[in-house]
Amino acid sequence: MSDLIIQSTASTPEIYFKQSGHLSIKGKSLPEDPKKFFSPLFDWVEDFNAENVQLDVKLEYVNTSSSKNILEFIKMIDSKDSVRHLNLNWYYEIDDLDMLEFGEIIEKRLKRTKARYIEYYDIDDNFKIEENEYL
Repeated sequence: MSDLIIQSTASTPEIYFKQSGHLSIKGKSLPEDPKKFFSPLFDWVEDFNAENVQLDVKLEYVNTSSSKNILEFIKMIDSKDSVRHLNLNWYYEIDDLDMLEFGEIIEKRLKRTKARYIEYYDIDDNFKIEENEYL
């Protein structure tokens, strides 16, 4: 099994999945063909065997079909027997309450995992992170 790296586009997020257990989804998610985009992610997780996983999710925008796929993807990791601990870091822009709410909806549907919510705001394409834990 190899790492899964997918570069971001104007309509798809950057995917950075390492065998070591560090997974990252970052950017905008509104693919024309969600099944085509998300299938490799689901396939990769099926073969994934790390015990400790850190999933960083930093999405700017998510359409309806992507939100369903992201929810199912995270639930798949959460319920995987080989994963003993999932650390979910959910980033959201300081004024983006919809993205915060999306993270909270996902967390409610997870069996074993609590999310850590991290606010950030953009300053000239750099971002500063202010952490707020809602555990």
